Amino acid sequence: MGEATYPPLIEGDGLTLRPWDAALIQQMAAWREHGFPYHAFDLSHLADPLQAAAALARTREEGRHRYFVACEGDTAVGRVSVNLQDAAGLYLWAVHVPPEHQGRGVARRMLTAVMGWLEETCPGRDFVLTSNSFAERAHRTYRALGFEIIETRWHFDREIAERLWRVAPAEREPIARHIRFQNGRWQVRAHVFRRRQGAAARAEAVARAS
Repeated sequence: MGEATYPPLIEGDGLTLRPWDAALIQQMAAWREHGFPYHAFDLSHLADPLQAAAALARTREEGRHRYFVACEGDTAVGRVSVNLQDAAGLYLWAVHVPPEHQGRGVARRMLTAVMGWLEETCPGRDFVLTSNSFAERAHRTYRALGFEIIETRWHFDREIAERLWRVAPAEREPIARHIRFQNGRWQVRAHVFRRRQGAAARAEAVARAS
């Protein structure tokens, strides 16, 4: 399979997906943060010019990953990345909509747009993503788009594990049933989702997820 090159733009349902650039990174650095346990998505570190430059260079490297920012007009409202060479399929990751842009179907529209592009450029491959089991709001969006859980497993999430050592027990309580301490380290329960190319979205679920 040839690797999909960046398109000039991906248009879809009021969004334009663009490759990362310096101006978009500045906007993402100013996004509101989710905080624990979603802190791995927070991007305030990009306010540091050195970290912003390193992130931009990473997104422009030749290789298996493609990085997109979803925009409404000139406003960055979400981001998504894809690994084109994962053995399981077209692996979607870093699906992120900041708090100030939630509730308007951005994740659903963004994923629909990027999967449409991938179906044209990488036909015949399944879509795969992994999500920690406490991210129930995100799961409604994935199911609405035709994803199904194919596996549930415990895994080591470095970002969450590091924070779990520092937070008080009361802060752990909301996700207590999704975490465990085993073999000397924290683990998080995660779902693996798969969607066949061409699978239909579920109309009723889309309405609930929007």
